[in-house]
Amino acid sequence: MARGLSERVFAVCTGVVAVHAVDDATLHGTGGLTGSRPAALVAVLAALALVAGYLRAGRTARTALALAVGLFATAHGIGVHVAHAAKVELSGADFTGLLELAAGIVLLLLALALQLAGRRLRARALVVLGAVLVLEWLVIPVTVGTYATSVPHAPVPAAASIGIPGAADVAFPAGDGTQLAGWWVPGTNGAAVIVMHGSSSTREATLAHVRMLARNGYGVLAFDARGHGESAGQANAFGWRGADDVVGAVAFLRRRAGVDPGRIAALGLSMGAEEALRAAALGIGLAAVVADGAGASTTGDQRLAAGGLETAIAIPQTWMTMRVTALLSGESEPEPLGTAVRRIDVPVLLIASSAGDERALDGIFRERIGPEATLWYVADAGHTRALAVHPDEYARRVTGFLSSALL
Repeated sequence: MARGLSERVFAVCTGVVAVHAVDDATLHGTGGLTGSRPAALVAVLAALALVAGYLRAGRTARTALALAVGLFATAHGIGVHVAHAAKVELSGADFTGLLELAAGIVLLLLALALQLAGRRLRARALVVLGAVLVLEWLVIPVTVGTYATSVPHAPVPAAASIGIPGAADVAFPAGDGTQLAGWWVPGTNGAAVIVMHGSSSTREATLAHVRMLARNGYGVLAFDARGHGESAGQANAFGWRGADDVVGAVAFLRRRAGVDPGRIAALGLSMGAEEALRAAALGIGLAAVVADGAGASTTGDQRLAAGGLETAIAIPQTWMTMRVTALLSGESEPEPLGTAVRRIDVPVLLIASSAGDERALDGIFRERIGPEATLWYVADAGHTRALAVHPDEYARRVTGFLSSALL
């Protein structure tokens, strides 16, 4: 690549990233950056220093600089701003955030072009192979880790608007004191079910499940996981701290009039299913669990699901993703769910679709839980879509299971 062109591309793209940082820190703070005027000044000075360093650097150092800035801009653009635009709306700093993403992609391509320039065919092939590995084992994990810990706070409708008699907005502390927001629907049969949504979602996504349970007389507590919806705390789309949320939910229900403390169950979707299973393994006051769409939320669980060539690609990628998530969230990757479920001693209904490795992994969970577990495989439904595809059978199976376990 021509030296002058390389310098101009790096300077312009780094400038775009700095402009977004200033926007995010001063005008439209979305929470993605630190959100202050000093932060904006630091971003401008950092951009000037990066450009000055690039001008004096050799090819290897230039590649490293383009890769580093490009990786940050791409991960931040997708993980924060594309996520916010998709889950909430395109607004505020999302506009410059999308420009940041474009600049990040250009910088990643610049890093590749710098390494390809002047090399022979065989060397270029090795560079391309290296680029693929960098994409798989660095760019994707950093982007996913950023997304997992930067869940946008989507608005949630008030309980009065969901059309369920008696529904009320409630708030309660998790086991570690984090404030959680939810809906509470009183029941008539003395039993209660905690309903837990999937990653990067809110309790609104569980509304059909809440209605199904309420129609059958159960008290229902549906809440936003920490860092999601209207709940406080650090987001983690892998649900590593979900057991603390369940501790708070169980304590809330034990204080409700008309709820038998020994008849509390959980129904979780995707991330919520994994959180419910982990809570049951820890013995956190659940008499039964319905786990709809549980998957791999740790490196160990990914190892259970992967096989063949997939292992060589997926395991390093998952490992790196978990390291990034741990770094950004300040949390440690928990024990693999595949190990933890061996300690579950309450009835469990696992619901699996044909999505990904869900069926295989849930089959392993069923075997390791033992005779208390039942697996319903729904081949023609997507991930956590069994209620939408088979509403009558889903209601019959789930309420029948809960009736047997709780009533």
